[in-house]
Amino acid sequence: MNQMTKPTPESQPPMLRAKDLTHRVRLENDTLTILQGVNLEINRGESVAIVGRSGSGKTTLLGLLAGLDTPTEGSVELDGATISQLSEDERAQLRASRVGFVFQSFQLLPALTALENVMLPLELAGIGDPEKRARELLERVGLGERLTHTPRQLSGGEQQRVAIARAFASEPVVLFADEPTGNLDNRTGQAVSDLLMALNREQGTTLVMVTHDEHLAARCARQFHIEAGQLTEPNELGEPVS
Repeated sequence: MNQMTKPTPESQPPMLRAKDLTHRVRLENDTLTILQGVNLEINRGESVAIVGRSGSGKTTLLGLLAGLDTPTEGSVELDGATISQLSEDERAQLRASRVGFVFQSFQLLPALTALENVMLPLELAGIGDPEKRARELLERVGLGERLTHTPRQLSGGEQQRVAIARAFASEPVVLFADEPTGNLDNRTGQAVSDLLMALNREQGTTLVMVTHDEHLAARCARQFHIEAGQLTEPNELGEPVS
């Protein structure tokens, strides 16, 4: 009797694949090319950093990979779904079920407590016992004693930890982080990056981070550089590899 072989990460299709990704924006008298012919594959469970200066196109790329926007040309596949061909509602459903986000500006709801902010996506997804799951995650990020505090009663680092707990609450297959330590001091930023990397390892979540911080990027398994809308992956000698 033949036994089925469990697929290895190497034999599985990539979590994310971008093919010939181009994004242009029409201006009044011109067209601005933000991304040009980007090709990218990210495997399941990987931690990847996309590094670039302000205006390089890194946030636009993140938005396209996450299905927040659609490309002018090319395609994006996320967990086997060609999201660049989905409708806006279908992309929203896919994000709700498979994607988590951490933003530089935290984006917590100011009228809700830390516990309620983490519970909200669980309630919307119909996940059972959302309060228990939210409490466990807030304990994990060191905020077990701050459950009833609203965002304005929390420090920047504490707000970002709430945002991370919320992002991991629904156990996403991929987490997108946009400058997750950009609004934090060095010490707090280090603690937040420690937490992101630990949760990436523990839950096997694919982590895709855009940042201008080379030190933060170096903590990821792979790093890409983006400049003027073109993406390269430096090899071990520091030479760019397209």
